[in-house]
Amino acid sequence: MSRTCSATTETSGDEVTKFDDLQRDEVYRALCLAITEAGQDRESLYLARLALLLAEQVGDARRCLTAIAEAGRGLPTPSMSR
Repeated sequence: MSRTCSATTETSGDEVTKFDDLQRDEVYRALCLAITEAGQDRESLYLARLALLLAEQVGDARRCLTAIAEAGRGLPTPSMSR
């Protein structure tokens, strides 16, 4: 079955494609599994490498730097116990 993204919006002249709920859940699950597989000692390295690979696919340093800044704003305290 082919899935399509649910919405495309314009942001300051740049086209942004958003996931629908099913796609977001699928990507979230894959991320959780990959982070678990990387292991706690390599989690930060995995996430940094993934972020860089995704940033290169975006291909726009300004958008990537904006996203990096936004990701750190209002970051919640983890609520899951280890």
